[in-house]
Amino acid sequence: MKISRAVQILLKIHEEFGDIDIVGGYLTDNSPLRNITVINTDGVELWPKDTSAYAGPTEVDGVFLD
Repeated sequence: MKISRAVQILLKIHEEFGDIDIVGGYLTDNSPLRNITVINTDGVELWPKDTSAYAGPTEVDGVFLD
């Protein structure tokens, strides 16, 4: 992922969720940044694809990069 794309995604997240923390993620030497997601306190993805329906309502934890 290019820096410009990452910034664009982070700005979208900022508009929707406010100034939330980056709470985790990982990169390896041979694999670039592929996903930027927002997770809840249970680690369930809330954005871009809301998968929290089966997890019940929980607080937004922050942004996860991988």
